[in-house]
Amino acid sequence: MQASRIAQVLAIALAAACAGAVPVHAGGEHHSNQRVLYPRDASPFGKSMSTWAETASQWVYAQPYDRSPLFDPTGANCAVDQHGPVWYIARIAGPPVFSGTRQCSIPRGKSVLLYIGAVVDSYPCPDPDFEPAPGQSLYEFLRADAAAAMDTVNRLEVSLDGRPIRDVFAYRYASENLFAIKGDPSLRLPFDGCITGAWQPAVVDGFFMMFKPLSPGRHTLIVHGTNTIGHDKTFTYYLTVP
Repeated sequence: MQASRIAQVLAIALAAACAGAVPVHAGGEHHSNQRVLYPRDASPFGKSMSTWAETASQWVYAQPYDRSPLFDPTGANCAVDQHGPVWYIARIAGPPVFSGTRQCSIPRGKSVLLYIGAVVDSYPCPDPDFEPAPGQSLYEFLRADAAAAMDTVNRLEVSLDGRPIRDVFAYRYASENLFAIKGDPSLRLPFDGCITGAWQPAVVDGFFMMFKPLSPGRHTLIVHGTNTIGHDKTFTYYLTVP
């Protein structure tokens, strides 16, 4: 498996929301997922969650490095190329052991897609051995490669306004077929060495949550995750809804 794939495994996003900071409850009180999230098998705005995972990945890959929400350390680029009923919260790029924060304003009434962490496996790659086995379809090959990386994730915690979200591992989605992705060439070196700058067939496998529109005010969403290859990341997003 390529290093660029493994490096993406726990590139975790943080999103924030709180109408006045809500403290963490001593008893570990959980959110009712149905109250704050679309059901995991829902099709918000006519798209399955696996399709939203692909669409969000296309958005991340399309932005050049100098305006990339992924590599933005402050949140200044959070509104880049955002349109439609869903607002994407990009994961935060960083070293294997890392914590970071961002701030972002989100228009009222937008649903929020939290990009917790994912692997986007695209083809071709410079590695001459990165090829399907005889009789194996390209989809099967990419799907197995992405799944092997994501299977290393062994801990995921998400909290909204101090309250944990239940069953985070249930919000894993993967492409059901090949989709097309076009990465900006400026992301090739810092992000994914398989980017060609042209449209490429790909699959995505990762963890995504679609939040219902947040109430006006300030919110805080925190993500913490680890995997079996030594990644340990925590991210916090402070979101403001006018």
